[in-house]
Amino acid sequence: MTAVVTTATATAVGPPTLGTHLPRDLILTTVHDGPFEAGGAGTFSIDVTAAPGYAGITGPTEVTYLFPSGLTPVSASGTGWRCRITAGIVGCGTRALAAPGFQLPRITVGVAVSRNASGTLTASGRAVHAARDRADRAGPGAESAMETGPAPATVASSVQIVPAPPGPG
Repeated sequence: MTAVVTTATATAVGPPTLGTHLPRDLILTTVHDGPFEAGGAGTFSIDVTAAPGYAGITGPTEVTYLFPSGLTPVSASGTGWRCRITAGIVGCGTRALAAPGFQLPRITVGVAVSRNASGTLTASGRAVHAARDRADRAGPGAESAMETGPAPATVASSVQIVPAPPGPG
């Protein structure tokens, strides 16, 4: 099997906070071990990276990944991530920080493939983070302002479903 990599980048420049203008950027990448076999299992890996040259990931990060009918998430985990699975949606959050150009720990999602699945199925996700409150570090009398995080990084990842081999007959 060949790993398929899908990457998306979202860039946003937040409003000036305490006299500064802080550009921020996330890169969301997914890799899966498809094609997947109908009735089998597969794995998606989700990476969130702070783009080089930007402020980095300085606050809580949330990743939401939606799986289509035919792909059912059965497990989701990553070092430092708190993950939950609800009705085909994986949601993971962390408070980990990442310097520009560095990646947060990888999220790994195991999926069960329906016996009736066929064709190409597309999963999609988004990642967003909120920067920490800078007023806490600015000193007394400083304006209290929460930096806005970047626009969500979004990505779609398609996987080909191949028929299961015929059973013993």
